[in-house]
Amino acid sequence: MSEGKIGPFIAQLRKERKLTQKELAAQLQITDKAVSKWERGLSCPDITLLTSLADILGVTTGELLNGQRSPSAPSEEVEKTIDNALVYAERTASAKMVSLQTIWTVSFSGLLLLGAIVCAICDIAISGTFTWSLYPITAILFAWLVFVPLVKYGGKGLPGSLAIFSVLIVPFLYVISRIVGNRLILTIGIRMSLYSIAYLWCIYLIFRKSKGRKIIATAVSLWLTIPLCVMINLSLAKILSISPFDGWDLLSFTIITIIAIALLIIDHFTAPHLSGS
Repeated sequence: MSEGKIGPFIAQLRKERKLTQKELAAQLQITDKAVSKWERGLSCPDITLLTSLADILGVTTGELLNGQRSPSAPSEEVEKTIDNALVYAERTASAKMVSLQTIWTVSFSGLLLLGAIVCAICDIAISGTFTWSLYPITAILFAWLVFVPLVKYGGKGLPGSLAIFSVLIVPFLYVISRIVGNRLILTIGIRMSLYSIAYLWCIYLIFRKSKGRKIIATAVSLWLTIPLCVMINLSLAKILSISPFDGWDLLSFTIITIIAIALLIIDHFTAPHLSGS
């Protein structure tokens, strides 16, 4: 494997195929920044991408690893051996990741279950029945349902966690309001949760569509907190008959705007301009 040759070789093959870095990245379902790092020799393609990358660029995996075309066609046996080794490595890496994620999931679930059991035991020991422990037990169950997909599948589980949160937040608030015996929690909570759900899905879509431009995605996300806060303040003001805004709100909005603008400036000067490179 010639690490110094792989980057320039990928760039050469990509240009021969008349692909931009973004187009190549899209086919591999990665960011164009990753492709840029490969071509500049700052990193190498992940082993799980080698076979797909070689197919897209029209070379063998052996040629890709050597950073040059072979002067003579490689024997089928040699190429098959390389492909089998890559497939084995990919499966091994995937198996290790699945095992690690399973351990994290079991540990996370066990800790939450332990917390719920401790709360229940303490409540029964003190009160002789379930009283205050219903709050943390309900919250623990809700947290487990929401975060298990994220813990189990990492970033791929984020849409599942958001979907579960979107579906269960109102029932969760209803249960809490019943336990507390105060319907104001449900009245306020439903509005706040709907605003929060819309905000979280917007943030998810922004980062998903940003194609690795995390700085600019962060800036846009910060700006979105302003209309979120405005809607929350107006709703609370209407329900509780209070003033919707004060000096601290205006100061917060100003600080958020300044930070967002600063992030956009940083992104402009640091992001590689690779649309046609």
